[in-house]
Amino acid sequence: MSDPLEKILKTTLTAIESSKEEIFFIAETSRTETLRLTNELSNLKDEIAEVIFQVDFQGKIDRRMRQKLMEVSRAFHKYSEKEMSAAYTEAKNAQINLQLSQSKEKQLRKRRDDLERSLRQMLATIESAENLITKVSMAVNLLQGGIVEALQTKNLEQRGIALRVIRAQEEERRRVAREIHDGPAQMLANIVLRLEIVEKMLEIEPSQVKAELQDLKILVRSNLQDIRRIIFDLRPMALDDLGIVPAIAKYLDNFQENYGITCELRIEGREKQLQPALEVTFFRLIQEGMTNVAKHAFSTKVDVTLVYQESWTIIRIRDYGQGFEVDSALSTPREHFGLIGMRERVEMFSGHFSIQSILGKGTTLELSIPSRHEEERQHDSDSNCR
Repeated sequence: MSDPLEKILKTTLTAIESSKEEIFFIAETSRTETLRLTNELSNLKDEIAEVIFQVDFQGKIDRRMRQKLMEVSRAFHKYSEKEMSAAYTEAKNAQINLQLSQSKEKQLRKRRDDLERSLRQMLATIESAENLITKVSMAVNLLQGGIVEALQTKNLEQRGIALRVIRAQEEERRRVAREIHDGPAQMLANIVLRLEIVEKMLEIEPSQVKAELQDLKILVRSNLQDIRRIIFDLRPMALDDLGIVPAIAKYLDNFQENYGITCELRIEGREKQLQPALEVTFFRLIQEGMTNVAKHAFSTKVDVTLVYQESWTIIRIRDYGQGFEVDSALSTPREHFGLIGMRERVEMFSGHFSIQSILGKGTTLELSIPSRHEEERQHDSDSNCR
């Protein structure tokens, strides 16, 4: 790449990254405002419910006072002037109180409608900002590394794969960001707030501090579990520590314990060490497949088979549950996002994805990906060096 073009590219990247930070700030500000509006709306709805009760109560009083006034007016000869005046005053006051309550209800309802409209606008702003961040991140990725060359190729399949890789990366980053924001970040903010309260309690009620600290310890442990889960979702450490087969076996043991579904793991062929990217891919595919079983299959048993062939590695997941209509499921991606995501992940590696399902007898999911093993890659590297 020539120096002027490289300079232009760097300037463009800097500008895009700056814009990304500004969009992120807008999104975070909108989230804070959304939280404030949500709390205000919740309190307002409680207030409206209370006012509606008051309106009903004042309405009953108004009807009773008007009925009394009518009775006094019809039999005015039975009542003194003072009693008639009192009946009129009571009816008038009841009417005024009812009108005031109705006016307050009307104002609160208008305020509620305004808040709901503002909340919808904030949510739309957050969604737009998140989508824009994804697009900006994709643009940065396109301008960096060798993906530009991949997109410039005339091979439509390679271009499609490159774009899917970028989308998958950005969706994963967005998912992790949301998990951290909605989980550990919120909890840490709560912990900080409660620690500030503990500081004040030390001066006012020191006897209550110990109990509060114990609660905070539970919160911190829970937060730590969430962080570990997020780290595990990014890359299961068992893959690095144990390898793909023991990692899958450990996952299936945990799955069986959590869901009460019997799991059996079979290995066919000679086990080989796969490239790290493929190991993560296979592990994620098994996770997604097992999640589908837990949610939809209603099966008491699952067989997971990992098949090592010369040029292919195959995952086969078979359950004995209720089955489903395959064509219908794959034609409605919004309702079966997990299956669609698995298929796209397999196709991204030029693999094959197939489902066979019989209603009432179960489902077999087979995922085949061409695999270059670690020793092959090392051999290629050594040959190039020579």
